Amino acid sequence: MNQPNLLFVFADQWRRMAMGCAQQDAVLTPNMDSFAAQSIYCTNAISTFPLCSPHRACLFTGRWPHANGVFTNCKPGLSVRMQDSEICIGQVLKENGYQTGYIGKWHLDEPEINHQEAPASGARNWDAYTPPGVRRHGFDFWHSYGACDEHLTPHYWNDTEEKVEIDKWSPEHETDVAIDYLQNCDKTKPFSLFVSWNPPHSPYNQVPSRYLDLYRDKELPLRANVDYHNIHHHTTETANLNTPEELMQVTREYFAAVSGLDDQFARLLKTLEEQGLRENTIVVLTADHGDMMGSHALMAKHVWYEESVGIPFVIGGAGLQAGVCNTTIGSADVAPTLLSLLQLPIPPQMQGIDRAAEIKAHTVQDDSFTYLYATPGGPGLLGPLKQAGIDPRSIGWRGIRSPRYTYIADAGYTPQSKLRRLLYDLQEDPYQLNPQEITDLAQNAVAKKMEQQLQKWLLQQQDDFRFRLNA
Repeated sequence: MNQPNLLFVFADQWRRMAMGCAQQDAVLTPNMDSFAAQSIYCTNAISTFPLCSPHRACLFTGRWPHANGVFTNCKPGLSVRMQDSEICIGQVLKENGYQTGYIGKWHLDEPEINHQEAPASGARNWDAYTPPGVRRHGFDFWHSYGACDEHLTPHYWNDTEEKVEIDKWSPEHETDVAIDYLQNCDKTKPFSLFVSWNPPHSPYNQVPSRYLDLYRDKELPLRANVDYHNIHHHTTETANLNTPEELMQVTREYFAAVSGLDDQFARLLKTLEEQGLRENTIVVLTADHGDMMGSHALMAKHVWYEESVGIPFVIGGAGLQAGVCNTTIGSADVAPTLLSLLQLPIPPQMQGIDRAAEIKAHTVQDDSFTYLYATPGGPGLLGPLKQAGIDPRSIGWRGIRSPRYTYIADAGYTPQSKLRRLLYDLQEDPYQLNPQEITDLAQNAVAKKMEQQLQKWLLQQQDDFRFRLNA
């Protein structure tokens, strides 16, 4: 058999629950459900750092946040981006003869306005044109942008500073471009194509009406841990959702976007079939992090709850036998796992674990785990920390997620925050409503073991958060 192709499709802010086959959210995804039934459905895929840029940096480098340096989003006023020295999966694929392509949101480059008030590319706010060269980390075909949430009127850059403006829902346009790529790529060489959809990321209402109509006026069952009171973001900013009906409407819009992605995913699979590529292409369907959607009175991400860290992860094709894998898979595990499945060398600097054997065997490793990580990044939080002489990379929260447990050490986001340790039994308490607050590790064997795992990792990463644990 020829070297397998790779089609990697991921959405932004799409939680694991929001797929029909998960049997949790009342969302319509018939095409994704069918794909999951024919593929390997991974139930414990975790966004290690549930925020866009940090997850993506882990995903592409196979390295944890302290190692790759992306400790928050690439945003105005912060010199944070994926460094040129990082060796990413795109470079490994290219070096091994793959055609490489990237379509959609990148969000791993520094905003151009950090260096120019009015860049020639037209990039503004968080956005950036990433020129050909090392900052594309091995991707040759490029139809992308940095970060911009105009879903109905998106824009992109190819290989010049000329902005390409589009009057079409961004996932639909990006799928058009991906289909053209699949139809016209060199069939004598393997390809690797990454398609990064921005929805269902907010603003939630920027969805074509044909998808909104699927949920119009429907009363949807919400999760048991949804709290309508004082819905806010992790930064404590209000989410401006003041009534149950307002949250219900946002939920309809979120689900509508996911159903729209379901249509676009079906178009990609159909094209693979038509081009005779389906059987020899590994297809991955996943996301960069989830969305709380009112659970625990929170919106969006950047928290350790399952609605935020839990992401879909379905992988099929190229001889992979359908089944379910319950082993824990973290953000940095994805690159080495994919390279292993493609039988390509894994760069020694990649820190994630190769989970290919467990995926192919449909197993659950009860002792498998991944790390959880977050630091403050917003300007309202960074200012007081700077004044107090506190490195934001030394606080926030860290944790361990295994198939059954989530263990969190939370040092907060402010100079005054006190450390607390929390243990969640996801089997007994799937909605994470009743955490055990750990005050004496010697009295809880599970927490003690997970604390030891966390301490070991923090030392390996030279993460100063370890001093918070030992204060």
